Amino acid sequence: MIIRPSLSGLYEKNVEPPLDITGMPTARLAYGLRKLRSAYTSAALRVRRSSDDTEADVYFYNQKEVTLNSLTSAGSTLRDFVGSDTAYVTKWYNQSAEATKPDATQTTTSKQPELISAGTFNKGIKFVTAGGYTAAGDYLQVDSYRLPNTDDDFTLIWAGQVFDFTGTIGLISNLDNFNDGVELIGTTGPVYRIAIDSHDLDSSSGEATNTNTLVIGSYDRARSTGQGGDGTSQILRINATQYTKDTNEDKHVGRSDRFRIGCRKISNNPLNGASYEVLVFESFVSLALQAELEKNIAIYNEIDLN
Repeated sequence: MIIRPSLSGLYEKNVEPPLDITGMPTARLAYGLRKLRSAYTSAALRVRRSSDDTEADVYFYNQKEVTLNSLTSAGSTLRDFVGSDTAYVTKWYNQSAEATKPDATQTTTSKQPELISAGTFNKGIKFVTAGGYTAAGDYLQVDSYRLPNTDDDFTLIWAGQVFDFTGTIGLISNLDNFNDGVELIGTTGPVYRIAIDSHDLDSSSGEATNTNTLVIGSYDRARSTGQGGDGTSQILRINATQYTKDTNEDKHVGRSDRFRIGCRKISNNPLNGASYEVLVFESFVSLALQAELEKNIAIYNEIDLN
């Protein structure tokens, strides 16, 4: 399947919210700069204006997406609220249908990613790497959430763009001594990794940077040969190209660990790039539905699926 950016622009305003796709399970975490489900009625995110640290919620323009025309809780459009300042993201609201739906937040001002950089609207939320890739960068954290140890299966989805990197970058992570998440590794050519405990599945080297990218990492323990399956329990999809690995192991997440967007761990290995959408399911989303999600997210975010 090929979805070209030149075609996607024709349809991006008409694509349905991805969580409204028929048969789609309920996402535990759902963050985006567009409506991810039509029934969601609250703000998309909260920003801090650099000139005076005033904060405001930002809503979806035309009930669809965040633009400079979006209204804010300050009573003006996002364009008028920010002006030529920088708008830092303090909170990315969870659009999940769950009764308890934790938001992704950052209260430390120096670590807040940027929605608008010096008056320029970023297509995504820009995570800045300061001090090199062995230093801490911007990230958002879900303080009240970590992937549960009681259920092995999960599906993690990240859409965005990686600018450049050296060493290891974290896209979305739930990492401690043992880890679950999706990260970018390597120094000679980008490689995406889905990590479960000590068993890691990598994509091939040479994944593209500076281009819109969709990464889906999922785990279905029942697919492992140890559980009588076909040996494809770990599945990593990069712009619809699939990699698999036979893993039969419970995942173990550190008790104090939390879900994060934009880093491998909070002390180093930050993302240098932008995030558009992040989804987490506490289940294995079927490959048929993963394909539907890929198509939906790719069309809206102008991602080339080959």
